[in-house]
Amino acid sequence: MYCDMNSKRKTFIGTKLCLCAILLIATMAITVTAAADAGKSIQSFKFEEEFSIRKALAMLGSAYQKNIVPTPQVDGSLAFRGLSNVTFEDAMDAILGSNFKYEQVGNLIRVYTKDEYKKIMEDPERMEYKVFTLYYVTAAEAQNLIQPLLSGAGAIQVTSPAEKGISSGAGGSGGAGGIAGGSAGGSSGGSAGGSAMSSNGGGDTLALHDTVVIYDYPENIEAVRELLDILDVRPKQVLIEATILSALLNEGMELGVDWNLAAGVGITGVAGLKDGAITKGTPIETGGFAGTESGNGLRLGITTGDVRVFVTALESITDTTVLATPKIMTVNKQEGSVLIGRNLGYRSSTSISTGGVATEGEVKFLQTGTQLVFRPYIGNDGYIRMEIYPKDSSAELNADGVPTEQTVEMKTNVIVKDGETIIIGGLFRNVVTTTRSQVPLLGDLPYVGGLFRGTSDSNQREEVIVLLTTRIIDPPSGAEGHESAEDARRKAEGAKDELQSISRTKMAEGAYEKAAKCYVEGDIEGARQQLKISLKLRPAYLEAMRLRDRIDAEAAPTAAEIDAGMVIETADGKDDPAWSKK
Repeated sequence: MYCDMNSKRKTFIGTKLCLCAILLIATMAITVTAAADAGKSIQSFKFEEEFSIRKALAMLGSAYQKNIVPTPQVDGSLAFRGLSNVTFEDAMDAILGSNFKYEQVGNLIRVYTKDEYKKIMEDPERMEYKVFTLYYVTAAEAQNLIQPLLSGAGAIQVTSPAEKGISSGAGGSGGAGGIAGGSAGGSSGGSAGGSAMSSNGGGDTLALHDTVVIYDYPENIEAVRELLDILDVRPKQVLIEATILSALLNEGMELGVDWNLAAGVGITGVAGLKDGAITKGTPIETGGFAGTESGNGLRLGITTGDVRVFVTALESITDTTVLATPKIMTVNKQEGSVLIGRNLGYRSSTSISTGGVATEGEVKFLQTGTQLVFRPYIGNDGYIRMEIYPKDSSAELNADGVPTEQTVEMKTNVIVKDGETIIIGGLFRNVVTTTRSQVPLLGDLPYVGGLFRGTSDSNQREEVIVLLTTRIIDPPSGAEGHESAEDARRKAEGAKDELQSISRTKMAEGAYEKAAKCYVEGDIEGARQQLKISLKLRPAYLEAMRLRDRIDAEAAPTAAEIDAGMVIETADGKDDPAWSKK
């Protein structure tokens, strides 16, 4: 008996040793730590020395539950013994290194050698077409940005560019990104026959959005799509509220309006510019706007107050006339312009042919008055850089019919905060008023009437002041724009359904609910009153109409009730003295 027990114990110990040896051999081959539970995103691995890449990929597929399919050429040994707390992508990058590549096709992850992957990626059969529609970026601008993203075999085609928009022609073409027109102290503003607001409307024979067609590999097309998603967005806009004033310069105001007298208006910015202070190509020096420096040059300033307060303060100093109050919505970095003036017509030239026949030249027009051209640059911090070109000009024809123009103009850049007002002053003009007087009847006599007539000229000096209030308009989404239109329509109709807590629609619905409650409780008269209110507020309210018809049907008398009512009515009528007289 003892011997049998000893034999069983030896057998048990031998079996145990055998199992331990098997586990030890398996551990020497490969050990996956306890963190390598299937399906987890973070895993840790340990490998034996010179472990095969194909075996490591198989182990990764099992641990992360991925279908990894390497090509037959994918082989080699790992140069490391373990990975700790890595994601699937990190593990794949570490195992494959720089000699292998992989891509996911559906539910499969295919692993290639570097040469195989390059050959597959450059396969012309993979190339495809993609059409992108642009809404805010021009096709020409997009082409310059897309070209570096394409492969050597890729191609891009864009629609033809449209003509430039309405040209302002304020003194010729400015530099890149600049405002049309010469700088202060430069040319007087374009050729004599030029029009500051010409009607050269831009256009395109293809009345569609700008389009870009790409022919390339899918990964490059995807990179182009991501780029256009960032670039082709609705730009910001700025609302410019301009107020153009004319202030009469009385005695003692030869140098312009003294801004120190404008009580209640805080103005800061650029100081008044003395005569000769503006030199072509030289930036304007900055300082305090409301300074006491004398000079009759141009002046620029900024105020955060209300424009109406400024105008009221100005009227307390001198006679002020509001010439115009235009409002212009301008897209970021696009030019806007305002012109208040007149066209002075003249003959360009007169030529005499060899036969002595005089040929009159064509009629041209010189545009004069107050002109304002600006270009906003909207920042993301609530500030706007305004490039401004104000100009005030007057002209007259000399004895030879040639126009002579007098111009005061400037060009500057100002940074203002959203909601602030830019004040431009120092644009002086002389207004000559001719008054004709005569003796009645005698002044109209021929030959001698001139003795009884007379004319007198009065000269008044005015200062033109331009106020520009800037307001950034953030781009609304399409849904928000539609909702705004609906809100405006409801306001116009008086049915402010979603704009106020109490609206006609909600009041009608509330009255209908009260009517239904009264009907259930048996208060028919109360139900009728509430239905009357509901249908008055909303005449086409179908539920209220149905409940009203139901109440009317239930309250309708039967035939017997109608006969009984007629008998009673007849009897009552016989007792009436008026009936007996009949």
